[in-house]
Amino acid sequence: MNAPANLSFLAKALVILICALWVLNVIQALFPSQGLAQILTVLLACTAIIALPQATASVKILCGALVSITVVLAHTYGKWEAIEVGLARATIFPAFLATIVLLRATADQRREVSVARNLFTALDRERRDSGLVVGGFLIGSILQVGVFAIMAPILGRNANENERQEVFLAAMRGMALVPLWSPFVVGMAVTSQYLPQVLVWQIMLMGLGLSALCIILSIICFDRHGGLLALWRSLQTLAPIAPSIAIAALIVVGTAVSTGLSTLQSLVLALPVPCLLAVYFSQGGSIPTALKETSLRLTRIGPETTILTFATVLGIVFESALPDMGLLAWLQNLNLTPTIVIFVVITAMNLMGVMAIHSIVSGTILLVIFTNVSTGVSDLILMQAVLVGWGLCTAVSLSSLSVVTGATMFEIPLTKALSWSNLVYAFLGGIICALILSAINPVLVV
Repeated sequence: MNAPANLSFLAKALVILICALWVLNVIQALFPSQGLAQILTVLLACTAIIALPQATASVKILCGALVSITVVLAHTYGKWEAIEVGLARATIFPAFLATIVLLRATADQRREVSVARNLFTALDRERRDSGLVVGGFLIGSILQVGVFAIMAPILGRNANENERQEVFLAAMRGMALVPLWSPFVVGMAVTSQYLPQVLVWQIMLMGLGLSALCIILSIICFDRHGGLLALWRSLQTLAPIAPSIAIAALIVVGTAVSTGLSTLQSLVLALPVPCLLAVYFSQGGSIPTALKETSLRLTRIGPETTILTFATVLGIVFESALPDMGLLAWLQNLNLTPTIVIFVVITAMNLMGVMAIHSIVSGTILLVIFTNVSTGVSDLILMQAVLVGWGLCTAVSLSSLSVVTGATMFEIPLTKALSWSNLVYAFLGGIICALILSAINPVLVV
């Protein structure tokens, strides 16, 4: 895939590096090699260095903090070698993000996506709240923050700020549930790195169940007019894209089950060809256009790649230093019950989200801690607890890409993208999910 001619030199270099990491990760998944792993590590380091100058000030500050903490820990506890291990662990992320970008470019050319958009935007404005939540959930599962580009036009140009805010907040409640189940989001990518033995189909089924309960919670607590009839109508409008979402998910699950590869490797290996075929067989579809759009969007994943890289390196250094810090022994002596651990994970994610701590950072820290302590919590439940906290905290965090993007798309101040209703939703939904996971955990722990 060639970098578009109108990009700057650094942007072109970034596209080339990400494409190289993408291709080499596919080769590494098929034919593992230590030499190739070292090449991937070097390429990732170069990618992070090139991407950082093009990042926003907030990303630079976050990355600076991550690097500073990593250096302090590595120097204090003599864990410099863990930095290379962390880089090696993070090499899969650019390929994962690039595959998601291709998936988005594919969706843009599929007729069923435009059909669903037309049906969805025709929903009765007085009975659309449940539709917005379900739409945010289903459309966000493929388009992620691109869901707001579809939802924002619902209002038209004459909508006042309060109405735009209400629509965004409802859509955000649905969008916040995507990380609970979707293999196409960063949360799943990070958690599967720390808990690779959890099967992707297990977390998807459990996440879908919890998402359904949270959608019902949203309808009961916040839906002003809709009820079950409006929910059913909204589901009908989104029916055209449901098969595409299911097929993409099944491809990833089938690859993981049949090959034994990790969730990320399965996604990177299995999705590109079906995406290109989906474009080819789409009416008016153009593979060159899809590849060009993918190339252009690859420049935008540089900051995410850098954050993921630095957060992963910090996680590995932190994990290596843990035995010398005394934290593990202190936690072990607390004798926390599995229920308390589950509540702590979800609540901590939400609280750190409110404090604008990026979910990649909070999730990584919690995963490192609770995968190194005997908790009595099954790996599946621990992974789901982190994903619940990861998803719900995005609705209440100024560091959330979804909140920032949505505020821009709906033309509302960033402070109005947060609300007491979504704060209540995040913490109440977290409590309900924690209770359910606590009830299921004894069945899974043998």
